[in-house]
Amino acid sequence: MSALTLYHRTSIGEARQIVKDGFQDQKWGFSVDDAITERHVKAVGVWLTDRLLDADSGPPGDAMLEVFLDLNESSLKPFELDGMMESARLWVVPAQLLNPHSRVRILRVDPRSSGWFDRREFQE
Repeated sequence: MSALTLYHRTSIGEARQIVKDGFQDQKWGFSVDDAITERHVKAVGVWLTDRLLDADSGPPGDAMLEVFLDLNESSLKPFELDGMMESARLWVVPAQLLNPHSRVRILRVDPRSSGWFDRREFQE
């Protein structure tokens, strides 16, 4: 089974908590700007993307987590939200599935908001 690497942006405090205790499900709502369908999708789980997002895309936060999964891409297919992002693939995966199959590290933080934060302190 090949491993996947995905990304999750959050606050610095939540990033520390995730590294320590694992992910918690959150409620998400997405609107698609499409005059024909005017889709609005609601999902509960953990927001993950296949690439790093810029500050204007995705959820807010000053910390970017790198999530290493021992799951293959086909096992995440039911949780993929096709067409929600132009520049990335998006999944909202239940924490109950994600936590036992993931290893997480803080990849980076916004230095303008991190103060004396030292990411090495939270690496396994």
